[in-house]
Amino acid sequence: MTERIRSLEKLRKMPESISELEDQAAQLQGKIDRLRAAIELEGKHLQNADENAAAIAINFKAVMLSVGFPGVSEEDEVIVDPRSWRPVILHDDQEWTFWEAGSGGKKTLFNVCYALAVHETARDRNLPVPNVLIIDSPTKNISEDMNPDLVKSLYREIYRLASGAGDKAIQFLLIDSDVVEPEEYLPNFLQRGMAGVEGAPSLIPYYEGP
Repeated sequence: MTERIRSLEKLRKMPESISELEDQAAQLQGKIDRLRAAIELEGKHLQNADENAAAIAINFKAVMLSVGFPGVSEEDEVIVDPRSWRPVILHDDQEWTFWEAGSGGKKTLFNVCYALAVHETARDRNLPVPNVLIIDSPTKNISEDMNPDLVKSLYREIYRLASGAGDKAIQFLLIDSDVVEPEEYLPNFLQRGMAGVEGAPSLIPYYEGP
């Protein structure tokens, strides 16, 4: 009789156990759904990173060709790793980066061209990058007397990006020993020297010198 009562008690509690298992299964399914959504979102982020890196690579190559970067040709391929954002130039069966660029002047030029490509890509793809770029000595170790075409083409590329309208414009603060003025009218172009001259006040009011 006691055994029969226990069996009946188990049968009575069985719906409660099933209900508990169903609740646990629903909770597990909810976790699975959240994990799947997180995986899909991360996949989209990785895809966006790949697309952004590819866009930077295209713009980087275009800027280098426009500037006339020594040793870079149309046949070369540029790759930007979306994990490290490290640009690599592929030339036939050789590859080189910033460290193999050559002289100090070419390394500086490499970095400036890459910065221009990043900001142009950010502007075109609405990425969260400030639309202000400060470049200190963009023509370092590149004398305007020795390589005037390279210097002019670099500044021409900078002014191209600065000439965009509205939120498409990139504001530049250039610090350089040589001044290369825009070939065409550029709104809001200002020139300041360490020491003031007629029509252009000193950058630092109290400074007196060359």
